[in-house]
Amino acid sequence: MTPRAIVPVIAILSFASAARAQVSGSAGELFTRLCVRCHAEDGTGKVAVPTVKTEPMDFTDCRIATPEPDADWALVVAKGGPAAGLSSEMPAFGDALSAEQIAGLVSILRGYCKERGWPHGNLNFPRPVFTEKAFPENEVVVLPALSHGADRGAGFRLRSVYEKRVGRRAHWEAGLPLESPARAERELGVGDISLAAKYVIVDDAARTAIVTGGFEVAFPTGSEQRGLGSGTTVFEPYAAAGTIARNTYLQAQIKLELPARDTWDDRELVYNFYAGRDLAARPDGWTVGVELNGANRALAFTPQIRKGLTRTGALAASGGVRVPLTSRDTQQVRWVGYLLWEYLDPVRSRP
Repeated sequence: MTPRAIVPVIAILSFASAARAQVSGSAGELFTRLCVRCHAEDGTGKVAVPTVKTEPMDFTDCRIATPEPDADWALVVAKGGPAAGLSSEMPAFGDALSAEQIAGLVSILRGYCKERGWPHGNLNFPRPVFTEKAFPENEVVVLPALSHGADRGAGFRLRSVYEKRVGRRAHWEAGLPLESPARAERELGVGDISLAAKYVIVDDAARTAIVTGGFEVAFPTGSEQRGLGSGTTVFEPYAAAGTIARNTYLQAQIKLELPARDTWDDRELVYNFYAGRDLAARPDGWTVGVELNGANRALAFTPQIRKGLTRTGALAASGGVRVPLTSRDTQQVRWVGYLLWEYLDPVRSRP
């Protein structure tokens, strides 16, 4: 074995030894002792002699260093890379470090992103079914909805949404619905295609609240006669917000739907409120929640549950049921949910 090949072995053995014994020192001292040999003093992961086969994350790249919450970072430090679907070459330090020491290391790693304006990952709350998230994302989301009622039969809608983050605070998306409305004559086709953009207006220094402004346009690409579209362009300005109270996520959205060909009296005020809570602080954990959904005087509530499908959290699914509270003659019970893919994150665990 060459001297160069011995270096990774020595590094891994020293990591394992440190992970088994209690380690004292400040966060800065711990980072120098435990982390620098792989992650480099400047946080780039570029060292003169690599100690691991997997290329370490560049913590100075704000695009990849800001989207995830501190809890995910702390999980990796405490339980090792495999706990979050990352490389097994990242050892676990949970037996050697206190929670305060781990939090100090996470703070140091966060500090390598020097560019201002990137919303903190602690504001990247789990996505509800209906309430628009305030945090900008790189995702593909598929949202099925099956409605049924005693007098109107069943209807089905499958909406696919592509979301792309732009810069530090912006995001654009495109939506494509496939619909089969509840009608006597069964129809199936593409509904009204939509384009939208949003921008983070406020993210507070305490990392507990975020507010976003957005605008969506739905184009009359579907056939109104076949029940597949509204027959007119619809403009939808909205605001979305999120915060956390203790361990509960609170998210809200309010928007106006303004049909181009109709009068101001035909507008619709849509509002969604969500409260949810994680059952485990892991990317593949469960989240339970409930939404209150309104459109003018029509009101419904949607209990739901979400599950990360991979350890990396890149795939997730949600399911729930929307139950009418008012206007039961015009609203139907709807089984809803989504399948989500964060396409910039690895789906499979790294070796």
